Amino acid sequence: MDLRQLRYFVTTAEELHFGRAAERCHIAQPALSIQIKALEDTLGVRLLSRTNRVVTLTEAGRLFLKEARRTLEQAQHAAVVARRAGRGEIGRIEIGYSADTSYSGVLSGTLREYRRRVPDVELGLHELHPSTQVAHLLEGRLHIGFVASFVGNPAWKLPQELDSIRLAEWPLRLALPTDHPLARRSRIPREALANEPFIVYVGSDIEQDRSLIQLILGFMPRVAHEAHSGFSLVSLVGAGLGVAIVPSSVSSISIGEHVVYRPINGSTMQMGTDVVFRRDADDPAVIKFLEIVRPAQL
Repeated sequence: MDLRQLRYFVTTAEELHFGRAAERCHIAQPALSIQIKALEDTLGVRLLSRTNRVVTLTEAGRLFLKEARRTLEQAQHAAVVARRAGRGEIGRIEIGYSADTSYSGVLSGTLREYRRRVPDVELGLHELHPSTQVAHLLEGRLHIGFVASFVGNPAWKLPQELDSIRLAEWPLRLALPTDHPLARRSRIPREALANEPFIVYVGSDIEQDRSLIQLILGFMPRVAHEAHSGFSLVSLVGAGLGVAIVPSSVSSISIGEHVVYRPINGSTMQMGTDVVFRRDADDPAVIKFLEIVRPAQL
């Protein structure tokens, strides 16, 4: 039994006339009769009663007709699903992102545009540290990563299996409580921060996170508190517990009027936002995602 036989049977059951059914199926009437007989032999039951040129459905044929129509509809639906999946219009993408990309608006803007153009792909979203995203991409647990990293950081290099698209870059700022004496300055000299208590962001690699701060400042700061998200980091600054180095995109976080952001003299390092993916990515939905992202590349 195959789909062709089901279509022949359904057409014949609708016409109750072999000649008209053969015309609709674009085959000769004897060939249609042979296919219907083959279907009945496969099922071991008569589906059509043929007497004096009158064709009627048997009870088995009447019940089988309903199921045959459902089967053909489902087969057609399956074909549509396969074609849409092949064009990247449906499926599921696992996406990682770091907190900095969500504060900047890059994540929301990109996902909004993708959902507008490809509304039927399901998105699995996971907030992860950049190094964790890289590990998950290598393991195949993520398809796409929105990764924030320091531009020019010599310790940051993607494995050869991965590639990236740069979407944005943000200058670094010093976040200070509004009542801090340095808040009155338009720019902050690095030497003025030597004795300041710092609040630092820590992820999966604390030593690397601290060495980056040392690279930016030129010295290892005195760490007073650690935070695991940009929001909590800025909140602690607003509470007057210390100062912190943040990308300018974090200034979108509202902590009342308790935090100000100032450039640091001599600091040219920036925070970049990259879309990271496997070079060998062949999932049509992922390829479609990258096609939408690439025009926004810096």
